[in-house]
Amino acid sequence: MVIIPSEARVHNPRKGVVHSMSLENSAQAGSATQPQGGGISMPDEIGVLVNFPLESEYVEAIEAVDLRVRVLRVYEPKGEGTAASDEAGDAWRQVTGDELDALLARAQIYFGFRFPVEWLDRSPRLKWAQLSSAGSDHMLRAGLFDKRPDLLLTTASGVHEIPISEHIIAMILHFSRGIDIAVRNQALHRWERYSPREANGASVCMVGYGPIARRAAILCKSLGMTVSAVRASLNEQMPTDGVVERFYPVHDLNSVLAESDYVVIAAPRTPQSEGMIGKEQFAVMKPGAVLINISRGALVDQPTMIEALQQGRLGGAGLDVVEPEPLPEDSPLWDMSHVLITPHVSGSNPNYNKRVTELFTDNLARYLKGEPLKNSVEKERGY
Repeated sequence: MVIIPSEARVHNPRKGVVHSMSLENSAQAGSATQPQGGGISMPDEIGVLVNFPLESEYVEAIEAVDLRVRVLRVYEPKGEGTAASDEAGDAWRQVTGDELDALLARAQIYFGFRFPVEWLDRSPRLKWAQLSSAGSDHMLRAGLFDKRPDLLLTTASGVHEIPISEHIIAMILHFSRGIDIAVRNQALHRWERYSPREANGASVCMVGYGPIARRAAILCKSLGMTVSAVRASLNEQMPTDGVVERFYPVHDLNSVLAESDYVVIAAPRTPQSEGMIGKEQFAVMKPGAVLINISRGALVDQPTMIEALQQGRLGGAGLDVVEPEPLPEDSPLWDMSHVLITPHVSGSNPNYNKRVTELFTDNLARYLKGEPLKNSVEKERGY
């Protein structure tokens, strides 16, 4: 079962159970103010539009936060016990047309992945969008704040730290232990010994240091790796925090790249970070270094990366993200033996809906009480 925030339990007669909520009473909850800018009265119904397949137990957890909350499903289960992992076409019915318009007209809150910006004109009551993804760059590039500058936008940052940090470690070990060589030889039915390396003693640089990179840094250190990190918020180098040996500002990126055996791209996509790993950066990288990208493909100059791989200057690349997606069938990356491609699945895991619903119900309780929301996107910063 999903864990409902302790500050958000209330008796919900619709479910016949007692859930938790710290609002003193429903009337007081109804006069809660928005966390960023002025008070508004809450309506009798608070419509939450959920735009992804979400199991009924999590829908109930959302509605348990407040008596007025009504979940409006864009994806409706066709039967009892339908799981989000079931094939959408077989197990879930997607609401479209006039039926969708009716839901959009009722929605004050959006909960889902990519919010179609064209829906804004059909969502006059929308006040807040809680994304189920860690990134919001696609929304900002689509002009979300241009069309609705007062809209609150929050992300699911932190929900992905366990699976993606494990994915980073898997990619590091793939190259350090020569798993790429073993897989290639197995396909050829070839028993050929080779000399794996160790992650222990190798250096790794985290480009970006959010929740994902922080957990990955802990795992890397536990393997005996030396960890450094580049942070956009810094103006000068900073010493260790107990895990990272040294923090670098972005203007020192090239110097730390020259010393790193592994480079992990974990920064958010913003206008400033697009193409941040380009010709100059590949030229200064340590010969034989491995690049791992779990952020966005646009942060890396892909043609230059391909050239560095073809020339052997780059020892390997672990790519969960590319530009564009899906990767075209004729891309040379597919046939490179020292490239590992996963189709943007590093954040996928069987606990996703549970974790993202826990985050959302916590934020929903905060929203109703007029408290600051977790993971608010600052439009000036871009994340």
